[in-house]
Amino acid sequence: MPGRPDPRHRLNLTSIKRTRDVSCLILTFFVLISGTQLSAQVAPATSQLAGNAGGSVCDKDYESRGGSCLKENTPENAYSTGSSYGQGWKCNHGFRDIGDICEEIKVPKNAHLVSTGDRWKCNRLFRRVGEECEEVNAPENGFVETRFGVLETHCNWGFRKEGLDCVAIDVPRNGHLTDKNSKDGWVCLRGFRSVEGRCEPVAIPDHAYLTSDTYSGWKCERGFRASRNTCIAIIVPSNAHLNRRGDGWECNQPFKRQNDTCAENYPRQ
Repeated sequence: MPGRPDPRHRLNLTSIKRTRDVSCLILTFFVLISGTQLSAQVAPATSQLAGNAGGSVCDKDYESRGGSCLKENTPENAYSTGSSYGQGWKCNHGFRDIGDICEEIKVPKNAHLVSTGDRWKCNRLFRRVGEECEEVNAPENGFVETRFGVLETHCNWGFRKEGLDCVAIDVPRNGHLTDKNSKDGWVCLRGFRSVEGRCEPVAIPDHAYLTSDTYSGWKCERGFRASRNTCIAIIVPSNAHLNRRGDGWECNQPFKRQNDTCAENYPRQ
């Protein structure tokens, strides 16, 4: 009759549903089996494999100690690295490797354990002397500074080092303190020059000007040259010009110098 479902159609739907459910169960089973095998494959050699009345069972070449699996011959205060290279163990933080044992690091007074945990370092303003940390005392009128990990003592402004002390710098009249190009810690003011620990006025001759580039403290103007304590005018001959420094002359091209003149340079026949 029209409108009534075919029994065979319902039977086919039921079969398809059952087949799908069975397939899902089989797939789930294989996933569980694969996951278990994978876990067994990636389990580290140091892992606890099973529990029994006697405690955990460790892999071959490992022994149970303190609830962990450690490589055989691992000393106290050490841990297994899980590596087949080297010893296979490392000392705990605060211990160091001494042969086949891990010895506790004894940190002296005024020191601290470094972040790696395998050595100690003196605190700031202390320096290592043997197995102790000795305080570095700043001299009077000085201070202590750390540069590139090394403690150094320096003097305050206006003082200079003499041995372990900082002594006041005796600045002469017409001088001033400096920290550049001076072993004495002072230099003369402009217009003065150092003479045996004093600052004497610079005697500037005619046609000269003050400068710090020369020992005398002065320099001749362009077109003049120094002769003892004076500046002498440069006599430029014909066919010549002042040189680059302005303290001499040279011939124009193609003339050549002959004594105090510039002679024409004739080509050879």
